[in-house]
Amino acid sequence: MSSAKATLSRRLVLDILIEAEKSAVKSTDLIKAVLDKNDYLEQRDKAFIRHLAEGCMERAITLDYITDSFATTKSAKMKSAVKMIMRMGVYQILFMDSVTDAAACNEAVALAVSKGFSGLKGFVNGVLRNIARNKDKISWPDREKDPVGFFSVYYSMPEWIVELIVAERGRDTAEQMFKACLKERNVSVNVLNADADKLLKEWEKDGIKAQKSPYGDSLYMLTDVPGVRRLYGYDEGAFIVQDAASAVCAHVAGIKKGDTVIDLCAAPGGKSMCAAKASAPDGKVYSFDISEAKADKIRENAGRLGFDNIITAVHDATVFDETLCDKADVVIADLPCSGLGVMGRKADIRYRLKSEDIDQLASLQREILKNAVRYVKPGGLLLYSTCTVSRRENEDNRRRLLDEHGLESVDFYDELPDALKNDTAHEGYLQLISKGDEDAPLYDGFFISLQRRVK
Repeated sequence: MSSAKATLSRRLVLDILIEAEKSAVKSTDLIKAVLDKNDYLEQRDKAFIRHLAEGCMERAITLDYITDSFATTKSAKMKSAVKMIMRMGVYQILFMDSVTDAAACNEAVALAVSKGFSGLKGFVNGVLRNIARNKDKISWPDREKDPVGFFSVYYSMPEWIVELIVAERGRDTAEQMFKACLKERNVSVNVLNADADKLLKEWEKDGIKAQKSPYGDSLYMLTDVPGVRRLYGYDEGAFIVQDAASAVCAHVAGIKKGDTVIDLCAAPGGKSMCAAKASAPDGKVYSFDISEAKADKIRENAGRLGFDNIITAVHDATVFDETLCDKADVVIADLPCSGLGVMGRKADIRYRLKSEDIDQLASLQREILKNAVRYVKPGGLLLYSTCTVSRRENEDNRRRLLDEHGLESVDFYDELPDALKNDTAHEGYLQLISKGDEDAPLYDGFFISLQRRVK
């Protein structure tokens, strides 16, 4: 990477980070917008921008802690641009082997000057070079005496999230989850409409590595992907991008040929696509979400994959629809949640979520589930799922669902891939939490609960 391009790449990253701090726009959308606007950049420059921007957002707490350990002016007192420049410098020094410490320091100084902070050149340079010299001597909070502080700083998690997950899942499971959040993730695809062997050969020609997933017969993990839409087979509707946990969720729903399925909060439509294939040719899938923009995402995927048995519409799941009463053989209720299980893919969740949001979301889920139960035919199935690990949103809501709505648990243990089997599936539910120490492909933290309406 030439010096000029490196400077431009870092300037773009700095713009992304400044905007992310003040904007409600998702970080993934901000990064995509910048890369689309600068599509002329070489692929390696785009990869650098994405890596550095995502890394700085993902490890913000860690980066600020390290800066504060060496600087007299603390991060909280810095101007936004200066704070982001320091984060970028520290991230490159500690977590990017492809960047020399000298380059990280020099480019940080250049960025400070470009943003009008020439007077802080000495500060930026001095602090970063001191960190570079002492990066193996960073003093972390005491792991035994202050585990919450250690996990928060070392894994870049707000303390309230650490306290919640440690209390509900235990210290060891919590740490495994935090480790997994910081590991690089492959792109997971579900091949629904193609010969997988042919796809793999074509991807290999393009330098893309594909690995069969242990979590499903049609799932593959891809690395070195330049962009999903550029993959061979994308335009032809050969596959969908779908995390293993989501694919498993759709699989255990028990959808059969000819079934009527209602997917209440469906966008972007991964489970609806799986349901459409499983229920074809005579079944129907009613795929709903709350806005036209979300419905359009479902329509785009359904059109690309050629599923003509999906009926898509805007629908507020909190509002009961009499026309749907007793209509579905299977209702999929993958509901809005805190997203604690997908922090490894969506780093800004951990910083935007507040403790009080958990109870509000759990209440919203119960409101939707009251309607969802009534859409299921007697004898039909309700699949309730979330992409979180909070007991209030998962096990507690499942318990209420069974107690209040005339449902019985459905054993789906035998439907699970061996790599995900857990005895709780015999009782009708499964909490998935990725393990950061294992070599197996990562999956989202996901909760799956399957119930039958008995009356």
